[in-house]
Amino acid sequence: MAEEDVPTVGETVVCKVKQVLNYGAFVELVEYKNSKGFVHVSQVATRWVKNIRNHVKEGQVRAAKVLSIDRQRNQIDLSFNKVSKNAQRVRIEAWKQLKRCKKLLEILAKEQGKSFDQAWEEIAVPLLEKYDSLGEAFQNIALLGEEAAEGISAKWLKPLIQLVSKNVPIPERTIKGTLSIRSVKPNGVDIIKQALQKAEKTSKNIEIFYSGGGKYALKAKGPDFKAVEKTLNSTAETIIDAIKASGGEAKFERSE
Repeated sequence: MAEEDVPTVGETVVCKVKQVLNYGAFVELVEYKNSKGFVHVSQVATRWVKNIRNHVKEGQVRAAKVLSIDRQRNQIDLSFNKVSKNAQRVRIEAWKQLKRCKKLLEILAKEQGKSFDQAWEEIAVPLLEKYDSLGEAFQNIALLGEEAAEGISAKWLKPLIQLVSKNVPIPERTIKGTLSIRSVKPNGVDIIKQALQKAEKTSKNIEIFYSGGGKYALKAKGPDFKAVEKTLNSTAETIIDAIKASGGEAKFERSE
């Protein structure tokens, strides 16, 4: 068992279930070459396990925590029940995202007549110095182009941007807030309605809904978080100014 082919104790790894027995499950650690692990039946679920096959099945991809590593016996002990459902979802999605990114690098390297290792060294390594993951880097490149690909040499830059733009979806950001509006004028309903309609027409990617009790939900969408946040705040300010100018009261609160 080589040093580079094993994880560390406490690490959360992605594994594929290869064999399920009454006393536990044997798995393959998909991110570590030739590494296999074992999940004892006591580590399969947080509650008592009557039938292990009700909790784990062959072919499943799961996230597990590394409990111990015995190099002499070539054994890695793992636990499924020490990884929450949310942590498992996030970890597996990160692994899938990395696989997709590596595949794009393979395609790019082939198109440019270079090796994958060279593409990784000259593209992935510089990007990972700036971003937490390759997936995050590619999403930013898809959104911002050259600005987000700082450190990438000219020979890779345009082909990378073209490939990423075609194959990496830009995630949509959504930010919400609530406007509380009050007007005691006889035509208060019309004043509020006009202020909201004007704001909705002049602001891009904004939606306004009445939620009852003099409260209005504002929702802004878009690929750039800062731009979406700016749209939401400016729309709220526009409405508040219009309501106050007409003698009413209004305040805005961002939703968490």
